[in-house]
Amino acid sequence: DGTGARELLRELLTRKRMSYGGADAERVTQLKGDVNQVKGLMKSNLHKIADRGDKLEDIEGRAEQLSHGAKDFSTSAVRLKRKLWWQNIKLWIILIIVILVILGVLAAIIAIAVTQTNNK
Repeated sequence: DGTGARELLRELLTRKRMSYGGADAERVTQLKGDVNQVKGLMKSNLHKIADRGDKLEDIEGRAEQLSHGAKDFSTSAVRLKRKLWWQNIKLWIILIIVILVILGVLAAIIAIAVTQTNNK
């Protein structure tokens, strides 16, 4: 009888272990799946962060190029403004000289005409 009771006890313990082991095995499998899913999400997030960092570096480089371009444009605009101002001044000087020459010629013609009329 002692052997039969021991056998029965062993069988019950084995069944209990298997039932616990089966539930634990499912739980472990589920936890492993959850861990793998979290690892996948973390890898994906790390790739996204790396891509974002690359994009930020590209944007930073473009911003720096735009800044240099803006400085160059400003310098060129100032030079062009000065050049056009001097051109305008030169044109005014030429116009004044032409007007003075015309007035001088007219004055000479009038002077000649007046002296000829007085001589008659």
